[in-house]
Amino acid sequence: MSAVIAGKEEVRRRAKLLSNIFHPWSVLIPVLGLAAYQSVGKAPEFVKWMLLAYVPAIVFPSLYAKIRASMWSQGGNRQKISRSLFRDKPREILITTFLFGIPAALILYYLNAPRNLLIIILGVTAVMLVVTLVNLRYRASFHLAMVTSMLTALWFLFGAVSLVSFLLIPILGLSRYQLGEHTPAQTVAGFLIGLAVGGGIFYGMGLAA
Repeated sequence: MSAVIAGKEEVRRRAKLLSNIFHPWSVLIPVLGLAAYQSVGKAPEFVKWMLLAYVPAIVFPSLYAKIRASMWSQGGNRQKISRSLFRDKPREILITTFLFGIPAALILYYLNAPRNLLIIILGVTAVMLVVTLVNLRYRASFHLAMVTSMLTALWFLFGAVSLVSFLLIPILGLSRYQLGEHTPAQTVAGFLIGLAVGGGIFYGMGLAA
């Protein structure tokens, strides 16, 4: 019996590792980097644009989440930030969604950044917004939706060669299932939202190489 338990714990440990490695905030770094390089074609300029897109998109919602976690804490002890803190609070998820997209989009727009970076930020933000609204009635996977939208952006920019990156989707989906975060149907729902909404935004706004 202990061997069975140990085996389950090992599966869960690996699933958690994969889920963290392919977390949307992690996947966003190479996606923005590739998009910036495709637009600019040289360092250090493409690194500058990548950071200008990535840093505000991560810092603002992270700071807000930390503040809210601290406010919800008992006796002044800061709670661990996790999706469970926000899972049943659509208002909080909406706020973090707008903090992800709006500051980064404004910075990119006013600094005349490569247009593809702005489109990607807006597309991922739209996916986050749609998942939040869907999750008022259901529980589609945020992870799958966001990562799928990011990989779809690479598809628009680099064509068929980028489709190999879509192998991340079943890996991430399986890890979320093994962690007990989602059912297979919920991971598929997240994938479809990311593909449809992200693809629609990227096509409509003209994301292209």
